[in-house]
Amino acid sequence: MQPRYTSNQAPLPTAERAPAMKTRHVAVALQGGGSHGAFTWGVLDRLLEQPQFDIVGVSGTSAGAMNAAILADGLNRGGRGEAKKALSQYWEDVGRLPGFAAYAPHLPAGVSLPWHLDNNPLYVWFDMLTRVWSPYQTNPFNHNPLRSLLERIDFASLAQDPAAPRLFVCATNVRTGMRRIFDNSELSIDVLLASACLPQLYQAVKIGDDSYWDGGYTGNPALAPLYLRTDATDVIIVGINPLVRAQVPRTARDIINRIDEISFNSSFMLELGAIAFVEEILKSGATQAHRKLPFVHGIGDSALAEFGASSKMNNDPAFLQHLREIGWQAADHWLSMHGEDVGSHSTVDLSHLIPMKDSVVPHLLAAAGERSIRAGAERHSHQNGSFPAPR
Repeated sequence: MQPRYTSNQAPLPTAERAPAMKTRHVAVALQGGGSHGAFTWGVLDRLLEQPQFDIVGVSGTSAGAMNAAILADGLNRGGRGEAKKALSQYWEDVGRLPGFAAYAPHLPAGVSLPWHLDNNPLYVWFDMLTRVWSPYQTNPFNHNPLRSLLERIDFASLAQDPAAPRLFVCATNVRTGMRRIFDNSELSIDVLLASACLPQLYQAVKIGDDSYWDGGYTGNPALAPLYLRTDATDVIIVGINPLVRAQVPRTARDIINRIDEISFNSSFMLELGAIAFVEEILKSGATQAHRKLPFVHGIGDSALAEFGASSKMNNDPAFLQHLREIGWQAADHWLSMHGEDVGSHSTVDLSHLIPMKDSVVPHLLAAAGERSIRAGAERHSHQNGSFPAPR
């Protein structure tokens, strides 16, 4: 089963809101995905136009970590307007970096290139190179073009200002294979680069006594800190990594790409399953805890999967702007459909992610008595089998 993020349908005009809407403390969870992070830029750009949404927490991995840090820094510097400006400037600067698109083959006038790089000669050569040599050989000076773009972030203010949004960045410890979540007090350029350190492209990033690779392997993104360390009533997940592929991959490149997608989704899906499990326990009455978990929402678009995995390495400014527009429209459509549900109820159903739901949960609920088990069974029997249907 997989979460289905809204929406890839044609955008609807945003519904008019009442003049005075109650402020909602929301947290956003931002997935990584290279250049596809520009989709998240568009989503955030639209969410920042909602005056009732007070973004109190942000979790991000890889490209999501860059978006998260730029967003939090902008909000801390000057509120929504500054955050929108900061995101725009960052992605415009990403588009100015030298990239594979500059070496695309020339086509006749009026013929446009696809956004993927599968036929780009430089990309094909580089892709083959990374399968034979490591970044310790191909990039001995460990140059990362994103480093200079991250110098604009005021990490000291994010660490010292208690009013700054809580920021959480995930990276993977190379030696232990465990994830580490860095918060405001630990953030730095190296932390962000560690979160986006693909081991085929960059040397592991040394932080303290440990070395780190991309956080997507262990949390894309990490959700637990948004639940445990913020007062958010709602968590909005911005998904850019395809969960489902219609066809079984057959080429070597497609197989490798699908393995990467599954790897980067597995920890995320397990964490969603854990959240669903805790929700079920709380609803069952098997525990006396009165903690209320945040409502869960998701924004995504299946169009991202159609661009191909190699497009994540395409920083062509036109492509980034195209992704931004798709993200803005997806968020606008979601707001028109579910904006008023924020603070009221979840708009995705996670119940089918509960591990071994039919066998494990009843045993755990047994301690609460047979009555609790019967109530839980009745609740299960009325649930829709599709996942995750809007609530």
